Amino acid sequence: MAVLIQESGDFQKLVGQFEHPLLEYWIDGFNDESKDSLISELYSEENSDNPTEAIAEMVGAIDYTKWNGEFTYGTMKEGNTKIWTPVVWQAGMAYDRFMLSNAKLMNLKDDFSGFAMGAARHREACASGLFTYADQTSFLVNGIPVNWTLTANGLPLASNAQTSANYGTTQDNLEKLPLNDENLEILCQKMFNVKDESGKRAGMKPNTLIVPTALRKKGLELIGGEGKVDTSDNNPNIYNGSMKLIVYGDYFKQEGKTNQPWCVMDSSMAKRSMKWINRLESGDKYDIISWKNQENQVWRVGSIMWYSCGSKSWRPFQFSIPD
Repeated sequence: MAVLIQESGDFQKLVGQFEHPLLEYWIDGFNDESKDSLISELYSEENSDNPTEAIAEMVGAIDYTKWNGEFTYGTMKEGNTKIWTPVVWQAGMAYDRFMLSNAKLMNLKDDFSGFAMGAARHREACASGLFTYADQTSFLVNGIPVNWTLTANGLPLASNAQTSANYGTTQDNLEKLPLNDENLEILCQKMFNVKDESGKRAGMKPNTLIVPTALRKKGLELIGGEGKVDTSDNNPNIYNGSMKLIVYGDYFKQEGKTNQPWCVMDSSMAKRSMKWINRLESGDKYDIISWKNQENQVWRVGSIMWYSCGSKSWRPFQFSIPD
């Protein structure tokens, strides 16, 4: 976080009684709103000094065979490449001298609280959009289109025809099934069978169920209970202890759909694939900047965030997005 203050004449005195406490209040508000963020759990957070980042999956045959007096070497090549292009996001507020003269600190705190919450929630909307719109080529964040749902193969994170750089058969990680124990097992088995870029077993482990808040009760029944629900003999619940449940508050059904989406994930492989690229030179999540202008007697406060996010691979995810 960088706080930058530009001095500008006599107006400094009036603004000075509000400036530092309100900027600190903004910072506290952002941190408070972000404390339950799932970005750090779902994404690998990286800082970058480059205009874009390109990460390729290396493909090729690396097989262990019996020792015959020398090493055998597999030939590697660059596979599909995911390109992240960070977007500059900004917002600001302006106060003239006469409004400030009549303002109370408590009222201004409410303004700055909303400002800070907006910054934190904007990040969450970007992060959760990859799940809500997993089967789409792009989605809107405050009216701005971003194509961050696309993976390295150029297809959405969820698709019925996923392609590989070195394997000719398409694969499928998208269903339209409601959440229940039988359908959960269908997605788990699909994940076990996923092939890597060269057509070998990818070794994915379905260890996490992600649901929106609308499926919280069903998710807790499926994952959290020791006994299988809706049975008279209380059979053991095979998912209890073997899967983690994430109730994602910013994960929603798409507009126009009736039923709720859900996702099975390999949490370890997903975090290796999911990147949150922060482009700010300071390495911080945001800059908060203050200007005071003597000529027009206006105090302006602006905030900048510069980032992108996305997943290099679709393989750690199996989605169900019912109609």
